[in-house]
Amino acid sequence: MKKYLLIPFIFFTLTISSYAQSGYGTELTGNIIISIGKNAEYYNIGFGGLVGFYYDLTENFRMALVLGYLRASINESKVNSLYASGGQDAAITGGIGIIPALISLRLISPGPGMRLYGMLEGGLYTYNTSFSGTYGSGAPVDESEFRSEPGFVFGGGVLFPLKEELLLDVNIRYHWVQDSEYIDYEGSSIANSRLITFGVGVNWFFPLIKP
Repeated sequence: MKKYLLIPFIFFTLTISSYAQSGYGTELTGNIIISIGKNAEYYNIGFGGLVGFYYDLTENFRMALVLGYLRASINESKVNSLYASGGQDAAITGGIGIIPALISLRLISPGPGMRLYGMLEGGLYTYNTSFSGTYGSGAPVDESEFRSEPGFVFGGGVLFPLKEELLLDVNIRYHWVQDSEYIDYEGSSIANSRLITFGVGVNWFFPLIKP
């Protein structure tokens, strides 16, 4: 945990010497979601969106609040084959919805053109995992679970200027979310807590003092 706490201080130390004007803005990003952790094979590629509200302390250092919604449906053939391998027929469908609420710290390269950035984010992930259908001799299945877990994000991206106050944002994030109790049916779990998201979106930037 100590190493995570040190990173924001390193970011601040590296950017404290910048004298560029500060500003604020919003960002909107569409995301493709790939599950890579526990039970990842039971999920299809998902989609979602993130919205951010940020403040640039200097030209190189940005802080933001990031909120969003991500969802991936289960791979029905894989999940139903899992139960069939245990000798029971199943027709189950469902998915996982994720609502992240994150504080973001970003170190951005200087310059008027294309800019690179790295990010560290941390906060709370609220999961809604659910599945329904039939199992065995036709018994109905209707299982769902809400839970909230702390998580971290490591990632980076590229900002491409489109015009004076509008930028194209292309990024990648690795989401690490703490494991805890998972929804389970007949001894099998289909929950997941490791994700990679690929995002494309736009940033609107408004300087506090216009030149």
